[in-house]
Amino acid sequence: ILVSCASALSSPASSNALPDDIRQALFGRTSSNLDKVPKESSSPARPLTGTGYQINPLLSTEDRSRNADAPDEYFYSSPFIVQHNDGVFRDKLRELYERVFSSTNGGPVFLDLGSSWVSHLPTSKRPKEVWLHGMNSEELERNPDGTGYRIVRSFNDPHDSINAALLSSAADKQKAAGTSSRIQVSPSEFLLGEIPDDSVDVIGACACFQYWRFPERVVGESLRLLKPNTGQMVISFSDRMFESKAVGAWKSNNCSERIQYVSRMLEQGATLDDGCKFVVEETIMEGATIAALTMPFTKALGKRMMGGDPFVAVVARKISI
Repeated sequence: ILVSCASALSSPASSNALPDDIRQALFGRTSSNLDKVPKESSSPARPLTGTGYQINPLLSTEDRSRNADAPDEYFYSSPFIVQHNDGVFRDKLRELYERVFSSTNGGPVFLDLGSSWVSHLPTSKRPKEVWLHGMNSEELERNPDGTGYRIVRSFNDPHDSINAALLSSAADKQKAAGTSSRIQVSPSEFLLGEIPDDSVDVIGACACFQYWRFPERVVGESLRLLKPNTGQMVISFSDRMFESKAVGAWKSNNCSERIQYVSRMLEQGATLDDGCKFVVEETIMEGATIAALTMPFTKALGKRMMGGDPFVAVVARKISI
């Protein structure tokens, strides 16, 4: 039954035929929710100028694959007003943000990628601006920290011209041919083109990197937005995920390997046309041995005994070459 249900959800049309109780149990979504597809937020016209960047395709087609074929908009059609990680994880993330914010001059401009109704910001060192990107407009409107942009947009559209180029230039094909083919991204193709170049001090991405099918492009966009030599990106995650939405390259790795995966994407996935790139300055892995436990009961017991969800983070800085 589960196999047939999962197959039926491969397209939006067939998914409406499933009973709501089965759909709710499998994916947390009912047929009434499927009509509530979030609309992209209104925003100023995208600029025609700015620093372009080059993407280096690093993932194979299999690495980018996910169990769920339906567009992201269906999965995020109604808000998740829940905490995606426990209190221990959230406290550690606040501590890390506070330390990173303290290294900036004055209150930083903070961009929260993959955001929701809460951004886990510290109370003692506050950003002067908090800009939000996410997948559900109601979640972003509920976020009390947001002060400016609230952009609802998927980064995973396979029909987008750059994403399609990444799929067709898969790393497995390049490896077989012994070549490397970089993809040029111009201002008209920016993911967050309404946000100017070099305008952000810190970018955070909590519990979302595992869902991006085209992380190299997100890396390039983040490089464009951060201030040179001082701008930092903080990627944080635990062992939790929506299994159907995570990419193959993520699910096949443990916490230590995921640090390597994120670090490789940041340092090799993209460079700006002016030569700026990311350099990983710090990695954190606390409680990751819990993630090696596979049985739900032993994992829950391990978290209780060892203090909560694993906390894993990668911190990188944009530098000029």
